[in-house]
Amino acid sequence: MAQGKKTTQELTIKEQMKADGYVDTAKKIGQKVSGNTGFNLTLADDATIASIYVGNGLAKRYIDLIVDDMIRQWITIPEDTDGKVLNYLKALNAKREFKNALRASKLFGGALIFMVIEDGKLPNEPVDIKNIKAIHKLKYFSRKYVTIDALNYYNDATQANYGDPQFFTVNVNGKMETFHESRCLIFQGEYYPQDELAINPGYEKYWGLSILQSLHETFEDYGLALQALFRSLLKANIDVLKIKNLMQLLASKDGQKQLDARAQIFDLAKSVSTTLLLDNDESFESISQALTGVAEVFGKLQETLAGMTGTPSTILFGTSPKGLQADGSGEMRIYYDKIKSDQEEDILPQLEKLVDTISYAQDSELSPDEEYCIEFNSLWQQTDEEKVKMRAEQAKTDEIYINTGVVDPNEVRASRFGNGKYSVETVVEGDAPVLPDATDQTTLPTNN
Repeated sequence: MAQGKKTTQELTIKEQMKADGYVDTAKKIGQKVSGNTGFNLTLADDATIASIYVGNGLAKRYIDLIVDDMIRQWITIPEDTDGKVLNYLKALNAKREFKNALRASKLFGGALIFMVIEDGKLPNEPVDIKNIKAIHKLKYFSRKYVTIDALNYYNDATQANYGDPQFFTVNVNGKMETFHESRCLIFQGEYYPQDELAINPGYEKYWGLSILQSLHETFEDYGLALQALFRSLLKANIDVLKIKNLMQLLASKDGQKQLDARAQIFDLAKSVSTTLLLDNDESFESISQALTGVAEVFGKLQETLAGMTGTPSTILFGTSPKGLQADGSGEMRIYYDKIKSDQEEDILPQLEKLVDTISYAQDSELSPDEEYCIEFNSLWQQTDEEKVKMRAEQAKTDEIYINTGVVDPNEVRASRFGNGKYSVETVVEGDAPVLPDATDQTTLPTNN
């Protein structure tokens, strides 16, 4: 055979390898370059990000976890003793719309919630705060549906809103609508150095980046490692059937068909019976492939993903804490502290603006002069045993404060149970209480 020519069998194998998606993916990984060898940052488009979210289960779990944790326990407003604000928010489906907008901002780098306000003005006019009759609806839009014209920014350098958008043009079911910023709640994506990284000239710099921008390749690589593991498992046991004069059989007419038929009969016999029938000149053996160290490797991969996402492995992968006396509480508290920080940065300003707007609505029956403080409910949920222990310790502390005249029993009662739920915070009002017979009982020291 002349050098350079390939048999039909060799070409078939090559074509099969080329058609194998796993092999192609592996080649792509081998072609990646790092920072010192030609690193090139490209911005993943919306379609790519959406396909990652839909097609990569771990990436979807990560996004859903952080969004759910930022929203699921919702908020408390101590000044809202009658629950009017929370009921108004519930009627607006605020929790659902905030969740949708937050997910869109994490995925695509930004989102907007339009407040449908009845105040006698058009959507592109500033809200007439003194003439709000009602807020009828909240509607979220992903960044991809929002356009900010270069001329639509505040340009008065003496004002607090300098450099912020004044108008947003939104594609609403194919129709372009212009909304004034006073009617909008804005959710921005992840920070990135815009001036230093000219990622995409057409990308609106006001928005941020997708949280998956720096993570999606890591998620894909983890999925590739899983594929490789599954393929290794399929090949963990290799059956070897030795057939006499195999090459002569292949060279003969219909030899390949005879061999394929023999292999099929062999596989069928193995699957339905513990008895394997062999010819006098055939022999069989099974070779097992050891998968030593696989668990350790995947453990390291999971630790890397947990570190890059800031999400404990116990949450991201549903694994149990490892190590002596490990309960994962330390990691959970760090994670919940991060979620609380994200809540205060990403959604608290929008909630404050919404609640303030609601307080002016005539149908809310609220006073706009009242200051409503928004508190995020704790993600850390105590067990009943922990609650009993904590309250017992608090009762001892309260008893000491009452006996020493620091607080009044009524203040303790109102602080612990006044808002309809137990609270460890103590609100002190008025002057300090006077203990019975506390006057004129000062004992001077005596010299013995």
